Amino acid sequence: MGLFLALFFCGVCLGPMGGPRFARHNAAMQQARQIGQCMFPYSTDHNGVYPDGNSSTEVFQKLIDGGYVTDPAIFYVPLPGKVKGVVGQKLKPENVCWDVTSGVDSRSSDLVPLVFLTGYRINYAAGGSAVPIIKPYPPFWSVRTWSEWWNGAPSPDYGPSGSAVFYKGNNAMYIKLWPTTNSDYAMTNFVSPDFQPDGHTYRQLTPDGPLPP
Repeated sequence: MGLFLALFFCGVCLGPMGGPRFARHNAAMQQARQIGQCMFPYSTDHNGVYPDGNSSTEVFQKLIDGGYVTDPAIFYVPLPGKVKGVVGQKLKPENVCWDVTSGVDSRSSDLVPLVFLTGYRINYAAGGSAVPIIKPYPPFWSVRTWSEWWNGAPSPDYGPSGSAVFYKGNNAMYIKLWPTTNSDYAMTNFVSPDFQPDGHTYRQLTPDGPLPP
């Protein structure tokens, strides 16, 4: 409980990253927090077991069906090939831009990354990295609107790429990716060095299904 409270207050006290370049990073971080916080009451209603399934799309549909989420737009972030979901319609993979960790329950470590932007492979180990699956890394927010494209506006600069992530202990962060620091564009320590699996086996669920080994 002490660790949970510490992480909670840490998450609450995290200040926004400065300037308009990071506005969308901060917004994504809050989206991750909102999604993760909707998963907690689901778990309390299901004997401590967090929503699970064959994909993050299926997991999030359970949140909608259970009334924990009312607007499917919370699962959308601008990314090529993605569109906002429509209220009253079943979620499709193209409506979802977030991955989920499968196998989480109330006994899992508070340091487990529960919800995070898709496009990265997570190593569920102490000090584990997040490595882009989309090379060199997912182009979130880089898509111009039709009018911007028509008028020749350049692709906007929203600062360093990276991933918003919500940890089970109620801590949300935006972990920035600095491509010049390593050749594989990995985000180091995406999983805390203090993480312990405690006998749990975790799987990463993408909008299309489990991430292959």
